[in-house]
Amino acid sequence: MDEYLTEELLAKAREQMDAVEKTVYGVPGIKGYKEKELRREVDKTVRDMLARQLADQRARLTNLQVDLVVGGQLSLVDDLERSGIKLQTLTDRIRTASYGYAPLFDDVRVKEAELDALAKFDLDMFAGVERIKTMLDNMSTLAGRPEAEWMESIRALNATLDDLNTEFGHRNEVILNVTPTGGTDLAESPAA
Repeated sequence: MDEYLTEELLAKAREQMDAVEKTVYGVPGIKGYKEKELRREVDKTVRDMLARQLADQRARLTNLQVDLVVGGQLSLVDDLERSGIKLQTLTDRIRTASYGYAPLFDDVRVKEAELDALAKFDLDMFAGVERIKTMLDNMSTLAGRPEAEWMESIRALNATLDDLNTEFGHRNEVILNVTPTGGTDLAESPAA
């Protein structure tokens, strides 16, 4: 995915505001609020796209399981199903992740820089989809091959899915650790 996708989606969201929204958007104090809302909407759109692409890969994985059954390699079906569960877990986590909101009276205020970092984090997850796609492309060539070759590919897929799930588990840290300059902002972090 192109890193400029976030800006493109933000521009499109601004264009789609109706006349009342555009008028209110110009009121001092409201523009910043509306920008945050647009960024949250863009992040949701990016995550929805990501979840759809992962769901497509899940469908491909299911088709590989069917191929294994048809080919009589039933002992591999359960191993590939574990991959499917990990992939489904990742998809669900991405689809249902928070939009970058912080409670009104929380010590942590979510700013535009943090929302941008969150969107970049989500965009970076598209590289993971490409890795999964490549691995499934390679697996699709293994029909009728020995179990050892399948197991090597399945282990690699599981390791990749574990890594992506772990990486996505660190998503909330983006809100806590990012400042407009990209460093940790200790002054705004809750007191330890």
